[in-house]
Amino acid sequence: MSASRDTISRLLANNEKFASSFNGAPTMEQLRADIKENGAQPLFILTCLDPRCVPEAFFGPDLRGAVHRNAGGRATGDVVRSLNVLRALVNMKTVVVVHHTDCGMTHVTEDEIREYAKSKNPEAAAIVDKIDFDLWKEEHLEESVKKDVRKLREEKSLDGIEVFGFVLDTQTAVVTEVQV
Repeated sequence: MSASRDTISRLLANNEKFASSFNGAPTMEQLRADIKENGAQPLFILTCLDPRCVPEAFFGPDLRGAVHRNAGGRATGDVVRSLNVLRALVNMKTVVVVHHTDCGMTHVTEDEIREYAKSKNPEAAAIVDKIDFDLWKEEHLEESVKKDVRKLREEKSLDGIEVFGFVLDTQTAVVTEVQV
């Protein structure tokens, strides 16, 4: 059995254990009604896919919101798409962008990423060459947050949404607001 198949088997075993004691989740209509009744402000957190970036841990277990993760926690087209969907569903009004120290994005170059991707599939070279990986260096961490906050604030389809930026220090777990 391959290492990947072992991983999949472990995931399915973990799910079986979880599902055996699961009492059901509210429906989307119940969630929407709960937001209306309780006046809760739906929150969207954009952060990195790094396993050290767990908003439910550093912002608290009672966090109520959607978490969107991608490499670097960048404000991509898919983030804009997802925010527009959430606005229609639950009147999303607040976005929090969280980048972090020691991000993998700061440990590679675009050339390294392209070279690796092309080595795995040379036929994809033209596609890989068009990808904007939007990397940054550690010393530009706050500027990367500001760039993404500005990008979302300037997105016309998101008018009326408030966007805030933060940096998570992965060594101390301290989150600091970035003024934009």
